[in-house]
Amino acid sequence: MKAIKRYWQIIFPIIIMIIIWNFSAQNGEDSDGVSLALAAKLGLSNGITRKIAHFVIYSILGLSLANFFRSIRPKKFPNFKALIFSLIIAAAYSAIDEYHQSLIPGRDGNPIDIIIDSLGAIAGICIFVSIICLIRQKRIKRRKFAK
Repeated sequence: MKAIKRYWQIIFPIIIMIIIWNFSAQNGEDSDGVSLALAAKLGLSNGITRKIAHFVIYSILGLSLANFFRSIRPKKFPNFKALIFSLIIAAAYSAIDEYHQSLIPGRDGNPIDIIIDSLGAIAGICIFVSIICLIRQKRIKRRKFAK
């Protein structure tokens, strides 16, 4: 069972990357259709909806990368190097993805999106670290209470 969990910890970030890549591979018309429909449901402008989508999907990527690195050495987590490496991977993937978008008809690569993506990854990593710290605190309190 632990082996299956460990595999998912690397497979999940890869799945997120594939989802991002597929959204970026949509031509301008198709991409606008998806984001305009979502913007209408949310009651936001298309531009704001796109930026929120960038932030959210990269938050999920950052969180899943941090989870993967935690699985490698759980007792030493949060490890600053692992967190920085998670951020570097997410930011590098964002830059590659923006370049990829620039090659798609009707799309362009936007350096601002790389910043938004990186901030999203930082938020996801911070959320994950906060959850891990809260879980550890509860375990410590239970141990003290049990004694």
